[in-house]
Amino acid sequence: MFKKGFAFFVILFLVALPLVAVAQNEPVILRYPITTDPEQLNPFISDTIAVGTVTRNIFESLTAYNAATGEIEPALAESWDIGEDDQGRQVYTFKIRPGVLFHQIDGVTYGEGEREVTADVVLWNYLTALNGDENVSIRAGELDVISGAKAFTEGTAEEVEGLKVLDKYTLQITLDAPDRLFLINGMVSITSPVAYEQLGEDINNKAVGTGPFQFVEWLRQDRLVLEANPDYWKPGVPKVDGIRFINFGDANTALLAYRENEIDFLFSFPDGQRAAVISEFADDFNEKPGLHVRYWGFNMNNGFFAENPLVRKAFSHALDRETAWTILAEGARFPANLGMLPPSFPASTPATTYPYDLQRAAELLDEAGFPATGAPLIASIEDVEQCWGAREGMPEVQIHLLEAISGEPQVVLWQEALTCLGVKVTFKVEDGGTYWDSIVKDDAMIFTNGWAAGLVDPSDVFDFLILEGRGSMRYNNPEVNELLRQARVELDEDARNQLYQKVHDIVMEDAVVIPSAYSKVAWLQKPWIQDFVPGGGGTYTAPLWNVSVNADLKP
Repeated sequence: MFKKGFAFFVILFLVALPLVAVAQNEPVILRYPITTDPEQLNPFISDTIAVGTVTRNIFESLTAYNAATGEIEPALAESWDIGEDDQGRQVYTFKIRPGVLFHQIDGVTYGEGEREVTADVVLWNYLTALNGDENVSIRAGELDVISGAKAFTEGTAEEVEGLKVLDKYTLQITLDAPDRLFLINGMVSITSPVAYEQLGEDINNKAVGTGPFQFVEWLRQDRLVLEANPDYWKPGVPKVDGIRFINFGDANTALLAYRENEIDFLFSFPDGQRAAVISEFADDFNEKPGLHVRYWGFNMNNGFFAENPLVRKAFSHALDRETAWTILAEGARFPANLGMLPPSFPASTPATTYPYDLQRAAELLDEAGFPATGAPLIASIEDVEQCWGAREGMPEVQIHLLEAISGEPQVVLWQEALTCLGVKVTFKVEDGGTYWDSIVKDDAMIFTNGWAAGLVDPSDVFDFLILEGRGSMRYNNPEVNELLRQARVELDEDARNQLYQKVHDIVMEDAVVIPSAYSKVAWLQKPWIQDFVPGGGGTYTAPLWNVSVNADLKP
């Protein structure tokens, strides 16, 4: 009996073995929630967080900036030298890592040698980035420090003097002026020229890079799937088999999925539930100060607000940041009571700020030539004994609002305050598929936006938001532009910070934006997730290729 039973047990054990093996070999996929779809995946025409969250796992540049440590690390360039030419210009010589291959995805066929990254391939990427047609690239302004770049972008030169291929794996880049941040901000995401040509317009929907993960599929408003790059040049990474970016229309749905162990992270907490969620998942909660600034921007290119600085200042005084973020949003962010720069930055305290003050806001509207007449549009609100009547001559104000944040307390409070001032306000709510294009059209008046800096340096905010009209406000102030150019090449830290202080003072006095909040990088992660380490720029900066999963801790 013992032998027969033992034999039966062995048979059962052997039959079960394939099932165990299958279970152990199941792909390990990071399930990563997002609230907004990327607009597209083309690295030459994208600069939003929604895009960067995905594409930073697909594309690489010559160097890599480690957001957690602040260090510049080798990437497609295994090394580089910095010197001077006979004209005293700064010269970077990059040694490109041999044998790095572009991703192999559906729809792209390579000829012999066409998958490898060479100096010629990197040169092609820089020339494409410098294209003057913004339908091709929005990167040209970031690279105009390269000798001859402006002439090429403007179409007056067929080559870029400062870009030279020395051999198959050596590229030389010469700058007109020293740039202390070129190894960060002067880097271009490298994509395959073959894929770019073969995919045509579909290059916006299918990304082909050299990074640790490669594109698989994208079902808009549903999911975007990446898989581990089987030919990745760096051994040992990625540590998972893929990433599934799952689009949740609202934070409540994402929270439910987190409770049911259907996702591995939670980055957005439902309005009014932040404290409760943190309490419920105390062991999963993580938080650190961030480098992101949330703001309301004005169309400074043309239109009503471009022509009425006093009205911009009035609107700035109407935003009750403390109540919105500290009380109603349960401390989700720090109220932006200073300016455009997060408090950890040099020059973060401008000479002009706009504390919540409806009485002062009303005075500014009167001074601007829009006196209150007739009955108030709203009953009195807290701390205001009497609201003001409709403003004579004031147009109805349309504010563009991203759907993903339309329920935030700051929106409700600001609308109530503006209505109390006698201003008729409507919101145009759009999803990420159309929003970013809408806010830079000439008929846009005000919009919500944000910027996540990658490093603690004012240039990483100012150079992208206000230099030469690059940001969504399209603010182009010659004095500010010149100060920023000087600061970019100033090596003395004190002198540089004085320049940035002048810029900050001018921009805030002009009331180009209404700073609303500075970020806290806060998230939940499941106990089985290891080595998820974001920088201050936000959770999206965490290198997902270093993240691993402890299967023993999964239910």
